[in-house]
Amino acid sequence: MKSTDVWENTPGTQRKDNRYLARWKVALVFNSSENKPVYQTMTHDLSHSGISVQYHSEEKVNTFLTLLLSPPPINGVNQKIIRLKAEVKSCVPFQGGFRLGMSFIQDAEYDKLPTILEMYVTSDGTLASHPDEDSFPTLNF
Repeated sequence: MKSTDVWENTPGTQRKDNRYLARWKVALVFNSSENKPVYQTMTHDLSHSGISVQYHSEEKVNTFLTLLLSPPPINGVNQKIIRLKAEVKSCVPFQGGFRLGMSFIQDAEYDKLPTILEMYVTSDGTLASHPDEDSFPTLNF
């Protein structure tokens, strides 16, 4: 039996927008009242309206947090971190952890996202990813 990759697709979606498979570094920053540390991981997919990421534990639906999304370099030049607000819409067990599905909350930074994503779309419909796409990240923010 073939083992599944941690980034393999799972069925079901709440997002209507096209999802792009992408391995971008992201930090999950919870509200200080949650008393949770910043968690650094990689995206599984991105769309204009949401994101899914791997997380180590179950998280409540309707939790609000800030995402510090790090696009990969373009022509060797590091890009600015994108600060997005998001709400957890789903949390499903996945590969010894959980996959969180989140929708973005509209604000000025969110309004820039479609333009940024378009800079990374590849010919096969995915987004260009970080060169170290299969290792867990260390973000400098």
